[in-house]
Amino acid sequence: MEMHTATMESAADDGHVDWVLRAYQTEGTPASQPSSAPVVIKLGYTVTYVLEGRYVEEPPLAYQTFVFTLGDFCHQASRRRAISTVLLGAGAYGYGICFAVRLKRQLLAFCDDPVETAFNSGNGIEIIVDVFLADFPSDDEPSLDVEEDGDFGGIPASTDAVKELAVVKYERGGDVREESCIICFEELDEGVEVMRMPCKHAFHGGCLTRWLESSHVCPLCRHAIPASADP
Repeated sequence: MEMHTATMESAADDGHVDWVLRAYQTEGTPASQPSSAPVVIKLGYTVTYVLEGRYVEEPPLAYQTFVFTLGDFCHQASRRRAISTVLLGAGAYGYGICFAVRLKRQLLAFCDDPVETAFNSGNGIEIIVDVFLADFPSDDEPSLDVEEDGDFGGIPASTDAVKELAVVKYERGGDVREESCIICFEELDEGVEVMRMPCKHAFHGGCLTRWLESSHVCPLCRHAIPASADP
């Protein structure tokens, strides 16, 4: 079984993050159409924190699994959407925008060799993402919130607060300053509807809605809107 491995260490805004990426060619499941072969991504977290002056490492949380097809990874645009789905679903953005963006960029590049090999062989791919979070909160930064169900990152926005966000059409040179959506990395097309936070930062509506399901702060400046737990 062929394996591709990459390691990276990076400091995020609100903690310290290491991650290891591994990719395996899936044996015994060749597809008649290479683009329909499965791509399975498993992302898991291990958290280390300080308790009474001691470093404590939590048992690794169960992997969250996402299934795509090889066709989803053959083109950069669809690959970006797939990886955004993984990181949003796994709560990565809620931990820190810098961490999530760096991980997304490396995953985009890391997939090149495994995808080419799998497409030529007709095999599928299994990608394992192991994230190691050192949560050492300070007085200036919010601590990492690990929910009982294993979801990471903050508190979701309230449904009413999301419904009240402005939806406007994007026009180059208009009121929207962004030229691309920082969540999915895709450019904003002229005339497309975007959703805008009170801080005036704008994103694709679907991207921002998914983001706010796991975090009530702006992905760019961390401006907060009412959270689901607020009275």
